[in-house]
Amino acid sequence: MISPLSGLWQLSPLTDLSIPQDDLTFPGPLSQILPSTLSEQDIAAQEWHLMHDIELDEVQLAYPAIDLVISGIDYFAEVRVNGVAVFDCDGSSREYKKDIRPYLQLGPNRFEILFLEQEEDWLIDDEPEQREPIVATDSRMGIWMQPYLQFISNLRLEQVTTEQIWHHGGGCEFLVDLQYTTYKPGLVSASVKFNSMTYHLPIDVRANHVSALFQIDAPVCIDEREPNPSDLYPLEVNLDGQHTELLIGLSPSLTVTHYRV
Repeated sequence: MISPLSGLWQLSPLTDLSIPQDDLTFPGPLSQILPSTLSEQDIAAQEWHLMHDIELDEVQLAYPAIDLVISGIDYFAEVRVNGVAVFDCDGSSREYKKDIRPYLQLGPNRFEILFLEQEEDWLIDDEPEQREPIVATDSRMGIWMQPYLQFISNLRLEQVTTEQIWHHGGGCEFLVDLQYTTYKPGLVSASVKFNSMTYHLPIDVRANHVSALFQIDAPVCIDEREPNPSDLYPLEVNLDGQHTELLIGLSPSLTVTHYRV
């Protein structure tokens, strides 16, 4: 189950306190409710505080896991739940997600997003990771996708692993493996759609993964140096209310790929 954090968010300045507070909705830029005398550059140079309150009942808090999912933030921001900092939006991912069930309470709950100046020590990394470049959503400071809560009933989808198996006589097989964590047993199935074919897979909660195998008789190979978006195959996965979409390029040089979700 998904519950959008829709409605009004209160915006307050942290740098120039003479700027009045006001309410706004997302997706959109902060400038939608700020004085017209402030340019987008002026807004990006300052620090801002966003606040949103919701009520949670016993039925919602009975879910074993509740993820806060935020995307569409192109500036450094700290995210807090009931006063606790839970994660940073630091440009390392297109989407940020964390199980916040331990920080939630019955009744009112407060979500805060603070656009802050990023500290320089974030650059110090003993084991730097290779990351795909993240394409900015918009040059203006704001939130370009509505934040939401993902309520998980039984299983968490942890990772999608794909494997391309190429045949000497032509064609290939495409294996999709879903890794999951079980919170509570129940009758759950997964659906995996690739190349216009969908498999519905029953889930064994005693295991931790399930697989689907697709046969592609005439695969379209991608040019890895200059990839054409039209050559990509969409992969869609649904598991216990969690939906993931990926674009897959087929090539004999590609074998196993892991996607954290």
